[in-house]
Amino acid sequence: MKKNSTSLSAVNNEFRSLSETVYEKIREAILAKELEPGERVSERMLVDKLGVSSTTVKRALQQLQAEGLVEIQPRKGTYVVESFPAMEENTVMRASLEGLAARFAASKATEDDLKEMRHQLEEMRRRTEIDTQQNISKANARFHHLVHRASYNPYVGRLIDVLRNFDRDLRHQALSDHDEAVRGLKDHISVFEAIEARDGDLAEERMRRHILRTLEFVKTGMKKGGKAETP
Repeated sequence: MKKNSTSLSAVNNEFRSLSETVYEKIREAILAKELEPGERVSERMLVDKLGVSSTTVKRALQQLQAEGLVEIQPRKGTYVVESFPAMEENTVMRASLEGLAARFAASKATEDDLKEMRHQLEEMRRRTEIDTQQNISKANARFHHLVHRASYNPYVGRLIDVLRNFDRDLRHQALSDHDEAVRGLKDHISVFEAIEARDGDLAEERMRRHILRTLEFVKTGMKKGGKAETP
């Protein structure tokens, strides 16, 4: 495990359940490679580091195993998976599920849901103009969460959350380019407009197109041997 890790700090969050917080902290440590691929995960270390019970840690690790981030081997221990799914295939799957969430939201979103989305779009607009890539990414993720919630289909939202584990770097790379961040904001606005108009077909198409366009943007940058460039 890398030294000076930041994710596995003591748990202190009154707004989330203890088990959820522990799960998210361990997941973040894996995705940030503080817990490296193939590394054995010590339950005792996590108990001591996070200041929680072994039962809470075990539950978190079982959830991470269900999401494909760790492998629990009987009588051997728990290990971080060696490799994640191929970025392109993963993102194509996520695009389809995100599209379904937008379709469902178009027919199920309440006025309160729509109000929250409008507010979040304004927050995204402000952050895109003045803020850091990390904060823009968080604001974008919040909008997607609102769409998932407005779909009132917890299974779709849960599957999307699993897949989002594996293409986080892609999203961060795309948003590090200001022009792409602006295009992304326009995409999100167009998705919202379709949801607000109760047009499920259009909402699904626009959401899928947004995610696949982002994938192509990053792939183009990779082929050029570095940071994604504006097409």
